[in-house]
Amino acid sequence: MLKIKKNGLTLVEILVAIAIVALLAAGLYSVSQYVDRQAKIKLTESTIAILTAAIDEYHDFYKKFPALDDVYPSGCDSPIEKLYYRLGLAPDAKKILGHINRSLIKNADGDDFPEVVDAWGKEFDYSYTGVENFPVITSAGPDGDFGETDPGKKEDNITSR
Repeated sequence: MLKIKKNGLTLVEILVAIAIVALLAAGLYSVSQYVDRQAKIKLTESTIAILTAAIDEYHDFYKKFPALDDVYPSGCDSPIEKLYYRLGLAPDAKKILGHINRSLIKNADGDDFPEVVDAWGKEFDYSYTGVENFPVITSAGPDGDFGETDPGKKEDNITSR
């Protein structure tokens, strides 16, 4: 009898190979998601640090912190717009603002006053009541929720405190 040599793979071997590739792809995807999240957190933290340094320089120049109840030009509405506007008035603070990643400076509302956003594209919040020793800058974090209505959503917020 003549022996026929079979070249190729069986269906089971192909399915096992596909399963292994799928498992590796799923693992790689979850690792890349984790790395992406950590990179965005670090970018947001460094942006907060830059804004904090600029606030410090503003304070050194004017001997006060930027207040939200000061007079602002028409269209300068959100707290972060007001902060960015005020910091741009102090020479050394303005230099420091130049270190913010350009992709985080947006003008989403189309006025003449840009906003600084976190790595997820949400505006930072700026608050200073005069009661605290230093103003507070807050990012809503990965979930994009500051937690005003649900305090449980504050857990992932990134803040300058």
